[in-house]
Amino acid sequence: MLGCESDDSDFFIRKGRTIGIGATPPIVRDRITFTDTAGKLRLVKPISANNKLVVVKLKIINDSITHVPMFIDTEAAELGDRGGSRGWNIDPYVNSVIVTTEESELDKYTPFLNGHIELNKGFEVTGWLIFDIPRNIKPLTIWWRESDDIVIDLPK
Repeated sequence: MLGCESDDSDFFIRKGRTIGIGATPPIVRDRITFTDTAGKLRLVKPISANNKLVVVKLKIINDSITHVPMFIDTEAAELGDRGGSRGWNIDPYVNSVIVTTEESELDKYTPFLNGHIELNKGFEVTGWLIFDIPRNIKPLTIWWRESDDIVIDLPK
């Protein structure tokens, strides 16, 4: 969601050189369902039984640079612990299958931060990232890699 109004009360904000990023506490899920742009129901599950899905809501803020182009792909952010165990965010469209049954948490974790985003000064974008990480990794920190390098210790 792109806009210029700012309510940062739910987000822990970290500033980089060009952008600021806020994050909410991580949420662990076994599955995530959403409706794609064609109206199809889609299901994301971990790639293996030893993995878990973790969703984090992020707010990206541009309050200093005239224009920040971003491409949020599967190398935009890493999630993990300070001990070096990490995993990359996933593309929910590539890592999902079409399903026919609606689930109770349908579209709870949308919109996704994905693809090209043009962020002008004074604007922000809010959305979710999904991480598929090994079960033994504690989701404590995000390493943001797109358009800036920002380390965010997640709120609990």
